[in-house]
Amino acid sequence: MAKKLSRRDFLKGSAAGTASLAMAGLLSACGSKDPAPTSDAPVTPPPASYDKEVDFLVVGYGLAGECAALEANDIDPNAKICVLEKMPERLAGGNSIASGQTVILPNPDDLDTFRRYLLACSQPNPIKDEYLDYLVKEFAEQGEWIQGTVEKVDYEFGYVGGGPINWGSLVTEFPDLDGASFSGCSSHVRKVGTTFENGGVWRGFDLAVRARNNIELCFETSFKSLIQDADGTVLGVVATDASGKEFTIGSQKGVVLACGGFENNLEMQRDFHGMDMVYTGGTPGDTGDAIQVLMAAGAKIWHMKNQTQSGGFWLGIKVPDFEATFMRNFSMAGSSWIEVAADNTRFYNETGAYHRQHMKYKEHGHYMDLIHERVLPVHLIFDEKTRTAGPIVTKWLSWPITTEGYQWSDDNSVELEKGWIIKADTIDELAEKLGRDPESLKATIESYNKMAKAGKDSEYDRNPETMSPIDTAPYYAVAITPTLVGTTGGAERNTKAQVLRWDGSVIPNLYEAGELGSFVSNLYQNGMFLAEAIATGRSAADTAFGGRSTVASPLIMKVEEYDIAGKPDGSYEQLIKGNHGEFTLKVDVAGGKITNMEITNGRDNMYMEDAQLEAFFNEVITGQSVEVDAIAGATLDSNAMIDALKKMFVK
Repeated sequence: MAKKLSRRDFLKGSAAGTASLAMAGLLSACGSKDPAPTSDAPVTPPPASYDKEVDFLVVGYGLAGECAALEANDIDPNAKICVLEKMPERLAGGNSIASGQTVILPNPDDLDTFRRYLLACSQPNPIKDEYLDYLVKEFAEQGEWIQGTVEKVDYEFGYVGGGPINWGSLVTEFPDLDGASFSGCSSHVRKVGTTFENGGVWRGFDLAVRARNNIELCFETSFKSLIQDADGTVLGVVATDASGKEFTIGSQKGVVLACGGFENNLEMQRDFHGMDMVYTGGTPGDTGDAIQVLMAAGAKIWHMKNQTQSGGFWLGIKVPDFEATFMRNFSMAGSSWIEVAADNTRFYNETGAYHRQHMKYKEHGHYMDLIHERVLPVHLIFDEKTRTAGPIVTKWLSWPITTEGYQWSDDNSVELEKGWIIKADTIDELAEKLGRDPESLKATIESYNKMAKAGKDSEYDRNPETMSPIDTAPYYAVAITPTLVGTTGGAERNTKAQVLRWDGSVIPNLYEAGELGSFVSNLYQNGMFLAEAIATGRSAADTAFGGRSTVASPLIMKVEEYDIAGKPDGSYEQLIKGNHGEFTLKVDVAGGKITNMEITNGRDNMYMEDAQLEAFFNEVITGQSVEVDAIAGATLDSNAMIDALKKMFVK
């Protein structure tokens, strides 16, 4: 079994170069320490002897680190593998545990189209052809290794909704780009028999790691510097405990850095991306430690300033109890709300489906970032109708929910009592509490109310069905802060996961995997980060051990045939265990056709908006087919219902 260290001599070390983070007076504990002095060089010569010696050392226990350790163990079960993780065990998982869980899987029969799409997404900063070819090949082939690895711990790899691999289930985020018509699958890792699991991909691989021998997990352990000999070959690392006491670890086959990006380091965000204020929606442990070490080692640094670092600036709600943010609900249940910028004006269509394209919108023929970070401070302003209509945060995404287990109340009342939501009896009082000019804020709300009553947003073309007047006291506000789900900056790596110097040469025995130094160079397609973490983690181990894992299991493919015309007349119901709870789909059949569809109970447990649900029903009834596309922005509920329909009509 994988060994878990609990001795206090392996404790969390302070990350060099972290900076203080502040927003509306709230301090982030992760950034509470000053940057390390420049004399504290993150490259160390070999010691006379090591405090600990291993065959292979992995820094970071997110998905990339898991896959590096598992692949190494597959190749050589007797090798002594050690994984260092700076976070406590209960908060391990990196960004992978807080993500949407999609692993992109392209259809092997349509790889040329998929390659064109990835190339289009990378413009105007395309990666080398050999890198592009590597990603396409790995993404298409790694499914069987995933299934072969997780099935041993009662997990499975399949498309969202709980079914087998289903080509065509993937929704492309940028449908107008060349190659966007490629055939693929939005694949998930989850417990056998379930449709979705928060953090399922990391949790499944975590169980697989713990089921192995010779993999040692060292939580609350930070690495401080690389140990290198005179020619730059990496021989190990210096690690630290909570008191700052150092110890050395020698690694015969090298070190793979799989410890994430710099989302939670405001100093680096300012220096490398020009951000004034930003938080993370993922792990607070991503403070850019490895980037500083890579720079000191002479590595070539790339992808530090893609568009919103590719993963997008999301709309976060930062509260003092958590370092990471909640996500403002993509589809607010209430309709009496707006967002206002620093000058108290609205500044965009607040209900646009930007989350379907990782928070990009199209302007003058190009995909652009949302402008929140350029108009701070931003506040979400709403009234009592919206407060009681539903949660103002997304309840299935972001670190406080997926990892720390917080459950936001459905009517926001608990959070109001905690003081996370600002409350006032009048708009004047609310403006005063926010430090805003009352007259200009009232003018903005009055203008919005007039448009809501008229049923037309003449400023930003917001859907009138999402607009109702902000006119029912009390009134509320929360700050909306730019929130990162990932960064792509780090060292350039080759297809063997080897870290490169500026002259293109390899730093011997140094590898990199996952988000750190990602191949993603501009627009980000959902599912890329997790797929890349798996591929590059495995490549690092393959190179270090000179082999490739043979662990594989055939993927379960969709082979059923369905018959609507032969179904007897009647009403059929299917209980669906959705991501937010159970709901029941009822389907009426008459004359060999589906004539009506409805949700008979559990509608509140669905994430879908009414318009999306109606569109889904119309697509099924009009096409008289159960093999329909998921509704963009409501993939989880769509695919859950598709799976239910297939069960109803399978031959």
